[in-house]
Amino acid sequence: MEGAITQGSPHARVITYAEDGVVLHEDRQVLEHCQDVLKMGLAQMGLSLNEAKRSMRPTLEGAQPGLTFLGCALRQYRVGKHQAGKGPRGHRRLGSNTLIKPAKAKAKEHLAELGRLIKRGRALPQGPLLRQLNPTIRGWATDSRTGGSQATYHRLAHLLWIKLRSWARWRHPRTSIGWVTRRSWHRGGARLPFATSASNPEVASLRAHREVTMTRHGKVQGTRSPYDGDGVYGSIRQGRHPMSRSKLARLLREQRGPCRDCGLFFHHDDRIEGDHRNGNHRDSRSANLQALHGHCHHAKTREHRDSLPSGMRDKHQDTEERRARKRARSDLEQRWAE
Repeated sequence: MEGAITQGSPHARVITYAEDGVVLHEDRQVLEHCQDVLKMGLAQMGLSLNEAKRSMRPTLEGAQPGLTFLGCALRQYRVGKHQAGKGPRGHRRLGSNTLIKPAKAKAKEHLAELGRLIKRGRALPQGPLLRQLNPTIRGWATDSRTGGSQATYHRLAHLLWIKLRSWARWRHPRTSIGWVTRRSWHRGGARLPFATSASNPEVASLRAHREVTMTRHGKVQGTRSPYDGDGVYGSIRQGRHPMSRSKLARLLREQRGPCRDCGLFFHHDDRIEGDHRNGNHRDSRSANLQALHGHCHHAKTREHRDSLPSGMRDKHQDTEERRARKRARSDLEQRWAE
């Protein structure tokens, strides 16, 4: 279906995942034509569009701008020319920026789930309640970390604090709010998290949404795939690939593609080797490792060998001494045999 749409409208962008999909184009008439092509293609397979999900909306201006796709809200905002993003190949400024945030319905559903856990845990001590809340918070925040989620995280933290305050007040109805706060919230550095006291044998604290590090998702190039045989691209993108060694894939991701010696980017048919920066092969710390082209690695090794004393240039000193001891021992045994 994607080929049929892009064949008639080359500038249309098609994004699909399972049974969901989005078609992007700046002209509404082109989108209507793409919709007709999609209907005809699905009709030939005995399928049809879901009218409840089908919609055509602007992403920048108009009535209800933006769209929701796979739990994310996508929308463009007008900004100045110095903050605006660039178009394809970076030729011109777009006059707007695209932001991807967690959908409001998705955040509302997550908050309701946390509320249900707190309500069911009214009779639980603080430690077991935290052990139920933390995995849910960590999982949802990790799933939403690729978008602009900081504003959503702060709002969820405030609403969750209100629910936990009600839980603490319900547990201790005859005490003051100050006493309840000192009992259930304990200072940890500059923050005052919902946590057990330090004297508790099972110390636990609430994991905040904003503690999950944001990870920007880079667009996949063209028709790239994990199964196209290009282990270099997959290693740079994700830090792992079935055709690359795990340590080398991690180095490629840390370096973001270029060789540390010549500065040129790696290609899938290049010879890539791991190198010890200080020349000590016993020092295998992450900070001492780097990925180099094969010829760059050999040139660096030659330069390092030239800087060594003359007795250590051809072979390692320890290796030479061991071989010398072996030869001397064999000569001695031969003489005794005679």
